[in-house]
Amino acid sequence: MKKILVVDDHTIFRQCIVGQINTQQGCEVVAETGSGAAAVRLAEDLAPDVIIMDISLPDIDGIEAVKRLRQKKGKWKIILLSMYKYPEIVDYLEEIGVDGYLLKNDAFEDLLYAIKAVSEGKRYISPSLLTDETSVSKISSFSLSSLTEREKEIVSLIAEGLTSREIADRLCISIKTVETHRARIMEKLKVRNVAELIRYAIKVGILKV
Repeated sequence: MKKILVVDDHTIFRQCIVGQINTQQGCEVVAETGSGAAAVRLAEDLAPDVIIMDISLPDIDGIEAVKRLRQKKGKWKIILLSMYKYPEIVDYLEEIGVDGYLLKNDAFEDLLYAIKAVSEGKRYISPSLLTDETSVSKISSFSLSSLTEREKEIVSLIAEGLTSREIADRLCISIKTVETHRARIMEKLKVRNVAELIRYAIKVGILKV
């Protein structure tokens, strides 16, 4: 019997996930919570086989919770859930010890497949994320201190998908100024495109997922 811990702060969604898992032969939800910190404590107490956790939580986010869980040296497999379609984050999540990354839109269709895959020692990624972007080389450890506060702000807005015109309007500056900042950011961080820039923003905490 696979023991499952479910972590999501949206009660109705969490209960639907729990119900789906408990109908599956060979799986049992041993605990559920809406807190990342509580998830770490429950994992230590209950030693689940699989932890299914939302990446966005009200106390500590899923990424921080994963880091804390991996420090505990448990044998649990971890599947992160997210609303956001960021292929650029996949390699980074592998680095910190995530076994599966599942979009919430795919959860009810693919969750049981994901549990089976990670239980067998495989990685599971939502099929809609399996694009060429997932093969982008791992990002280097760039220095956040090299960016000015304005540049960090622009990185965040670019990562959110805003165009140069939208950023200019948001910050009350000219498009030319935005483009100058953008070119300088790319040069400082040694990134070649927006995909790599988003991965950087996620990794250093400029962009939360």
